[in-house]
Amino acid sequence: MAAIRSSEQRTPVWWTVFCGALAAGAGLLVAGLWTRAGTWVADRSSGLEGPAVLAVAIFMTGLVWMIVVALLGVAFPYAVATALLHVLLLLPLAYEDDVILDRRGERVTTTVSDVRAIEEPKTGHTGHNCRIRLPDGTEREVAGPGCDGDTRTGDRLTVHWDPRGEAAPKLEVQVTAEQQMWLVRVAAAGFLLVGARVGVHVARR
Repeated sequence: MAAIRSSEQRTPVWWTVFCGALAAGAGLLVAGLWTRAGTWVADRSSGLEGPAVLAVAIFMTGLVWMIVVALLGVAFPYAVATALLHVLLLLPLAYEDDVILDRRGERVTTTVSDVRAIEEPKTGHTGHNCRIRLPDGTEREVAGPGCDGDTRTGDRLTVHWDPRGEAAPKLEVQVTAEQQMWLVRVAAAGFLLVGARVGVHVARR
């Protein structure tokens, strides 16, 4: 009798699959919305204020979802994973300029018009900024390999340059478009798995 009663109370498989699939879809939707939001901000913001606001929004959303997942009674690691996945979606935004330069940037040779030494108060380390003239006639400052204490006015530097002016010129690209997409894929897969786990848990309650 006990076995029969246990069988009757068991959650139907179709209901478990349905809730799991629904929640997994919701997880992918969250990842997609955040990725789209990051692209929208990067396309329309000329300064740091846009990405900063988005960073705070993603952090707060991750915190709220972590609490929600925990309150649903899902195992604690899934709550932590939810917050970490939101943080993972921040990384592509932080390197958006690098990705833009990798996708459509051009390698151009420029002339150094000025070299400025900058001392960091906390570390005492001295860095250098080089002012260069771009093909469109504008002048910008760059820092990185090739711009150091040995660089002099009139030297030639090869930089990554975006003809549309949506990304600041750089001497090197740290994150490529392919690397950015891998971060997005991992985050999306993580949201799918966490969402499915939440759905299964809710279905069996």
